[in-house]
Amino acid sequence: MTRNFLRALPLIALAGSSAACVTQQSVIADARPAITSEAARISAPEAWTFGPKEDAAVVSAWSELIPDTALNALIEEAMRNSPSLRASAESVNRAQAFLRQAQASRLPSLGASFGANGGAPLEDGSFSESYLAGLSASWEADLWGDIRADLLATQFDLLSAHSVYRSARDALAASVARSYIGAIEARRITGLTEATLNAQEETLRIVRARYDLGAASRRELVLSESDVASARDNLEVARANETATIMALQMLLGRYPDGRMEIAADLPDHVDVLHAGTHESLLQQRPDVLSSEYGALAAFAAKRSAETARWPSLSLSAGLNSGTLDIGDIIDPANMAYSLGARLATSLFDGGLSRARLDAATASQRQAVANYGQTVLNAYFDVESSLQAIDTLKARTPYIETSAEAARETLRLAEVQYKEGAIDLLDVLTFRQRSFSADRSLISLERQQIEARIALYMALGGTPVAE
Repeated sequence: MTRNFLRALPLIALAGSSAACVTQQSVIADARPAITSEAARISAPEAWTFGPKEDAAVVSAWSELIPDTALNALIEEAMRNSPSLRASAESVNRAQAFLRQAQASRLPSLGASFGANGGAPLEDGSFSESYLAGLSASWEADLWGDIRADLLATQFDLLSAHSVYRSARDALAASVARSYIGAIEARRITGLTEATLNAQEETLRIVRARYDLGAASRRELVLSESDVASARDNLEVARANETATIMALQMLLGRYPDGRMEIAADLPDHVDVLHAGTHESLLQQRPDVLSSEYGALAAFAAKRSAETARWPSLSLSAGLNSGTLDIGDIIDPANMAYSLGARLATSLFDGGLSRARLDAATASQRQAVANYGQTVLNAYFDVESSLQAIDTLKARTPYIETSAEAARETLRLAEVQYKEGAIDLLDVLTFRQRSFSADRSLISLERQQIEARIALYMALGGTPVAE
């Protein structure tokens, strides 16, 4: 009988292994049509609605999008020092550990034990000893592929964690780029505010001189003093905003936020026209879409596990035990005995627990597919809105440039006319404020143009995965 039992073991293992292989194929086969159909429900057009229709640059790295040495160095520094990115990396490590746990469940477990006992009667008895030792092994056959399904779900979870980590890296780089651009803008605004204050102070000097000569009224003097005070307040606000933007950048870099940092005087160059690719390439590149797809695959695998968990399970066990009164005889074959066992078990009644678990897994599967569809729709929206924003900024640029140039020319003429006594001081101050606002709008536009391309780069999936 023992010989027949041993002969049956390879056949049982082979059956379990075959079932496991089928599980992987069937999970993929079940999931792909549902995932593809969910994306197709959106009815995306062949080409993007907004953006360039001609050939454009294909950008695959931050250094290509914004070829600025200082910015790229800051991005690398953030990648090394950011605590939040290290925390995201640990999520990948945790997923890898869960995968190793799932892989371990497919292997046999081995155990060893040793025990010693001793005792004697309370009266007129000699002390006696006994020793026990044993080795045990057990293994659960994956007859229906449920163990393999759990392993597949864990593998998909790991892939999802990798996608989330990649998204975190790109998000950090984008935040550094935006903060860097914002700090440069803040410094330029500070410079513009300083220039405006200098002009206001020069006007106040002229007004005082004219007032002392009786050529200017008290009203003009007080008005000029008021505008100088207001300009000084604006300068304090601009400097505080510049410090705050630098501190925000330092936080992203993992530096102490002291607000002191060397920042370039001018905004960096950037790619003017970006190629958005195709809708299909977007779904294969964007990390949140990939993460959602892996989540759907994991949900299909989990449902398969819930289905097969209701079927009988087969476990095999073996043991070798020894018992003796003398520890020196513990490995004597005469004191040893082996055991072999096989257990086929199933639940006859569980009060609907298995059915409820399957229903929950089915609902999770449908939820994962619907979440994938929403993620795809969000991706399309991000690309189209970024392209539309770039188009809008491109259309606004000549108007804002003309407005700023005209405002500066108007101010120059007004200052000349005031010195000649042709216009009132209030007109000069009004034109100066208009010129300041127009120049500030132009600086803001230049920053928005770069940020819009950063947003498009992120919407397209950020830095591609290395082949």
